[in-house]
Amino acid sequence: MQEFTIEKATIKNLDEILKITQQALITMKKLGFHQWDENYPNIEIFTQDIEKNHLYICREKEQILGFICINELFSPQEYKDICFNPKFNDKTFYLHRLAINQDFKRQGIGFKLLNFCEEFAIKNNKLSLRADTSSKNFPMNSLFQKLNYQFCGEFNIKNYNDKFFAYEKILKES
Repeated sequence: MQEFTIEKATIKNLDEILKITQQALITMKKLGFHQWDENYPNIEIFTQDIEKNHLYICREKEQILGFICINELFSPQEYKDICFNPKFNDKTFYLHRLAINQDFKRQGIGFKLLNFCEEFAIKNNKLSLRADTSSKNFPMNSLFQKLNYQFCGEFNIKNYNDKFFAYEKILKES
């Protein structure tokens, strides 16, 4: 791999983002878990992410290798029983919708995107990162564990059979 950059996604990136999303959906089905489907995530969600400056892409030249959404306002009902560290509730970013272009799997792109999120959070005076994934999304669960995210609990989402696991990484103590 050559030089890569991580930058804010723009509307002109949408087609490639949607293509990567479809690749990820096919992979999830092959691996036997239901985290995304034909309705989520969709063009409206990605458009909102871009308009709010929450979606970041990793690119090499003109090729998008992967993307991630990072924001600070996220409190779904499903998180009510998760044991996140309460002292970081107003000092955290939430991570969503990480996907890697299938042509670049196993090349450390997810690792690079999560490291970017850590640096971005610290620059923005955040002290933790929070995320969740399907309990059966073994690649994502493994990546969180390798990067020292702490398991904080599990929850159910309506219309999903599998549990979801929640994670938090404390970046620095307050």
